[in-house]
Amino acid sequence: MLDSLSKCLLAGLAACFTAIPAMARLDDGTYDLLKLVESYGVDIRFNTAVCDPYTYGSFKVTKGLPILSLCIDPDNITADDHNTVRHEVWHYIQYCKTPASSTVLHPLLKDRTKYNELIHYGLSGSTIERIRTDYPDDYESVELEAFAAAELLSAKFIGEKVVDHCTPIRTNRPIEGA
Repeated sequence: MLDSLSKCLLAGLAACFTAIPAMARLDDGTYDLLKLVESYGVDIRFNTAVCDPYTYGSFKVTKGLPILSLCIDPDNITADDHNTVRHEVWHYIQYCKTPASSTVLHPLLKDRTKYNELIHYGLSGSTIERIRTDYPDDYESVELEAFAAAELLSAKFIGEKVVDHCTPIRTNRPIEGA
């Protein structure tokens, strides 16, 4: 759970990512991650009205339905697209663990030391400052955590966190043959 996340980040990744700047990467598990969250009831949408040259994706909940929107050119899938999937799915995990009474997402990592380690291992100082400038105060901590998770963690590991922290939801989709 969170302890395994901390151990994974601190033991294996710390040495790799403290000296190397974070970079987007292709991840063989991205398709499986999308299929997993879709099976949990997340509505995955492509190239919606939220897309513009500065928006790669978004996560929101409308009428109790989690919606993950991705801004992807299907003829040119990039490492940034894979990063965006990991980032937006991390928001879904945050949503799963955020108290129902809250109007904003909460970071998954509650231990402030572990949270700060994740951010500083995963993101450069300039990236941290850009996020702090670009996002409202209420979103800063969840955005920092999601950006760092997307940089440091594999789609497979993020999928394991979906299973650990989220519960599949029922939707109003019709059942064939009924």
